[in-house]
Amino acid sequence: MDNNQQVSNPQMVRKFYFLDYIFILLQSCKIYEERDLVFLYFKILKDKERLGESKYRKLTTDQSELSEKQVKRYIYTFEQVIFEAVNYNLIKDNKKNLILTDLGNECLLFGEKDKRLFYEKLLVLMENHFFAFFDLINLCYSQNKTKNGLLIFPIYSPRKLGFEKDDMKKNRDWYLFSKKLQKKLESDISNFLEQDINLNEANESLLNTLYDDKLIDKDLNGFYNKSNYNSIISRFRKYWLNYFLNKIYNYKHSFETFNIWVERGKQLGIIHSTEFYPNFDGRLVYPTSLIINNTNNRDLVNVFTYKNNLKLYIHKLEWTQNNQDNFVDALVDCYFALKRDRGTHFIRISDLRERVCYKKRIPSFVFNEFLEKIYLRNLKGETKVQISLEADRLPYETNAMYLKREPVSVNGQFKNIIAIDYRK
Repeated sequence: MDNNQQVSNPQMVRKFYFLDYIFILLQSCKIYEERDLVFLYFKILKDKERLGESKYRKLTTDQSELSEKQVKRYIYTFEQVIFEAVNYNLIKDNKKNLILTDLGNECLLFGEKDKRLFYEKLLVLMENHFFAFFDLINLCYSQNKTKNGLLIFPIYSPRKLGFEKDDMKKNRDWYLFSKKLQKKLESDISNFLEQDINLNEANESLLNTLYDDKLIDKDLNGFYNKSNYNSIISRFRKYWLNYFLNKIYNYKHSFETFNIWVERGKQLGIIHSTEFYPNFDGRLVYPTSLIINNTNNRDLVNVFTYKNNLKLYIHKLEWTQNNQDNFVDALVDCYFALKRDRGTHFIRISDLRERVCYKKRIPSFVFNEFLEKIYLRNLKGETKVQISLEADRLPYETNAMYLKREPVSVNGQFKNIIAIDYRK
């Protein structure tokens, strides 16, 4: 589609996900101009905000004593963020000093009042510069019209398909795994995308690369080198993820580029992405926004207008009584579905969030905002249900599971599990 707009290649974007990096760079530039001092303050703010860290993880080491590798990683991120902030005219870089521009100061002031306002300003700058969300949203809707733009990226380990690691001894085991995986992927494509695709040729191509790279051998009765186990799994995963993106969805850029824009879009409320949707093995990606001419729907907020007058709308619910009731209904329906499945009264809030976000097609931050407000109404006895929130972890949760999932903050406290019941 011709948008009559100057467009940069989305692959030129710098390789960082967290948009708060730009915010803390602007905060640092407001206090200091000398590059080294800006970096030191940037590092302090990064650690304070725990960007890239679990909100649950307690920092037990002295953050002032970083290894050489950690320092290089911090500097790399710092330079990447500077490059992009300069492109958006938020700062000027004269090598020795980093100077906040009028636009940068304006965006910073918005962010200090409300971080969502900063994100909306940043969205406009990014879309003007890269035009990436337009392509991404249209890609979703064009590839799966029947399920409102849902894209699936199935990920199955051998164990998920009944192949235990200790039993994987011969080349034949990997061949059998590949065929079972092929059939499972074909089934997922049929169920979620409503397409009938034979993956036999693609699977043979993958096996041939494994043969060529001597990770497994064509002699099916021969034993493979067990030290290659993780490498083989990684190759299966990367191959099929790229196959879905490039061959099934016809995305023209790299998986890395796709991930960057999806994760940024998730923070902005444009796209939702999760690897933790209950009872699905893999990743779901779907839009929580629309590109249309106009709408009278007050729950759709215009955040960008293209030169051909199409508009980008994010699905942000107004705090109306009707939306409150509908949110509680979705919360209850999804909670009891998970409760029946899990056979337990307490459910992970993050699992419930995934279900509700998918059902309502809302960004995760809208879920968080509504859950907090509904919970406070619940404490006053103003809801038809009783909601209990706890910070505890569930018995089956490992440390890795506990640390990886993003918690929900309610009244300034992180909560992990939820229980819902109807009021007597």
